[in-house]
Amino acid sequence: MMMQKLLNIIYLIVLVVCVCLIIRVFNAQPATVPAVAAANGNGATTIEVPRIEVSASETKKFAADKFEMNFSLEIRGKDKEAVFKRISERRAVIFENVKSLDIPQSDVEQNSVDIRKEWTYRNNKRELVGYVATQNFTITVNRKIDAAALVQALSPEPDVEIRRTAVGLKDEDAVQSKVIKVVGEKARNKAKDYADGVGAKLGRVLQINGEGGGIYYRPIRFRTNGVMMAKAAMLDGAAEAAPDESAIADSVEVSASVRVTFELK
Repeated sequence: MMMQKLLNIIYLIVLVVCVCLIIRVFNAQPATVPAVAAANGNGATTIEVPRIEVSASETKKFAADKFEMNFSLEIRGKDKEAVFKRISERRAVIFENVKSLDIPQSDVEQNSVDIRKEWTYRNNKRELVGYVATQNFTITVNRKIDAAALVQALSPEPDVEIRRTAVGLKDEDAVQSKVIKVVGEKARNKAKDYADGVGAKLGRVLQINGEGGGIYYRPIRFRTNGVMMAKAAMLDGAAEAAPDESAIADSVEVSASVRVTFELK
């Protein structure tokens, strides 16, 4: 009789322990968000999947590794042949400076020489004043110091106009890919934080949209005071100064934005 009571007590204890374990495991499981049935306008029933939509953006700066400088030549004169000869001589000066800086000639783009007539009107009669010859150049280098050195070398030339110096990236796609991956991970982490806050889990991606973003270049015009200082130094016979790199931009901003919809479980 005593043995039977002892067994009953043991069974009761085991039963209580099992119930406690079941309750503990049940409470430890994350809450799931049930799908909701809804009727559409046609009377059909559709299942609305629980979801969360988040957006994220990212902007990063990268060191520029491509520098494009734009120059132009403009020669005026009354004699067409003399104007054409003069612009040929000034073009040779540009290529001499390019060669002295070890810049490959293949990195120099030039358009055709444009020669136009310049007119004036006197007593309702058109008179030829002379000719204007122009030619544009785009020179690309890979280092900021080379860009600054070329600008410094050409700025004292009286017929050379420095239009702009723009910075860029050689491999734009690879850099853009890095930022897109970062912003995608940022969006997932943001959605996970929201899901954790309500005791849910992230499921599959239901929709993703890239919004805006891109690569932002900063074209910079060479400072006028820098040009004047270079000219003054040459006129005064001063020693050649080091290239002024502060006149050249050195970074590129790359950004990406995304909006992602995740399923909630």
